[in-house]
Amino acid sequence: MKPPTETTSAPATAHSRYLDDVPEITAVEVIAGHGLALSRRPLDEMHGHEVEISPLFSFISAGTELHALRELSRAGVGSHPPARMGYSQCGVVTRVGEAVRDLAVGDRVVAIGAGAFHATRTVVAQNLVVPLPEGVCPQAASLAAMFCFALEGAHKSAVRVGENVVVFGAGMMGQMAARIYRLSGARVCVMDSNAFRLGLLPAGTTTFPLDDGGWKQLAAWARPHGVEHASICFGGDATEVIEKLKPCMSVAPDGVPHGRIVFPGGAKITVLMASNMGNIQLVSSAKAGPGYRDSRYESGADYPAVYVPHTVRRNVETMLSLMGDGRLDLSKLVTHRFAFPDAKNAYAMLQQPDVEALAVLLEY
Repeated sequence: MKPPTETTSAPATAHSRYLDDVPEITAVEVIAGHGLALSRRPLDEMHGHEVEISPLFSFISAGTELHALRELSRAGVGSHPPARMGYSQCGVVTRVGEAVRDLAVGDRVVAIGAGAFHATRTVVAQNLVVPLPEGVCPQAASLAAMFCFALEGAHKSAVRVGENVVVFGAGMMGQMAARIYRLSGARVCVMDSNAFRLGLLPAGTTTFPLDDGGWKQLAAWARPHGVEHASICFGGDATEVIEKLKPCMSVAPDGVPHGRIVFPGGAKITVLMASNMGNIQLVSSAKAGPGYRDSRYESGADYPAVYVPHTVRRNVETMLSLMGDGRLDLSKLVTHRFAFPDAKNAYAMLQQPDVEALAVLLEY
């Protein structure tokens, strides 16, 4: 890949059907030792299994992207290559590779993962590109990657109808997780002390503050079965939360706690295992679904559905189906939109302390 400072265009590929030729793009990047930049660079060369997209909206992942921005800004100049930001967008297909199935120029699509950057044109592997159904809000659909991370965590929870689930954190991951667990038929509550974020939960969601009174309320709410599942949807140290949660979990007649705690967020914990944690299962969930980051799958291969039913592509399709049926509304989560040339202002706002913002989109 040529460095972003060069202006020579990538050669047009013979393996595509395209709308127009865009030799150069603008992308949001983090430059080591400098910080955020809107860089001009050649459009990535497209292969036969890929799709070129003109984005309409892309979602800024505050956790992942701000972490990268902080780390690379502190790094030495030239110590790392430029890092392109973004991995979740909605847009219009402008070119399709010869091996691409069921997509055509002009289709509105959702794209996630590698390639779905904040940029004026993107190139994404076909299994990470899903058609946008008629009537589904493109702004809300651009949150697809975050939904998939939360859905994969819910799959690993293996929650059954009527079971007690507590979601910790009402940020983007917690908002998605709470909605998914409610749709699954579980009995759901959310613990957070941020009034702004709690106000964005679906009407009727049970909430408790993260204080002594909140823990007492959680224990009472979960009786007589106790908390059977928990989802830790915030970053940072979650050790204290886990220790306070243990007495609220389901308990066997011999006093040993049971249940499952899933970690779809970037939390860390320090716990003593064996008798201290009893039979509580701690489950890490780090992907948007099977196939994510598998180049062969992303390029168009598939897994046998009977063995791997919930692939990353199916997770995106699930979100769009729920939105199309009116059972899932994510529009309330979009609190801010910035024109793409104002991307630096969007990141600056997200870095302000106590900012009242959740899903922030770049609009093209």
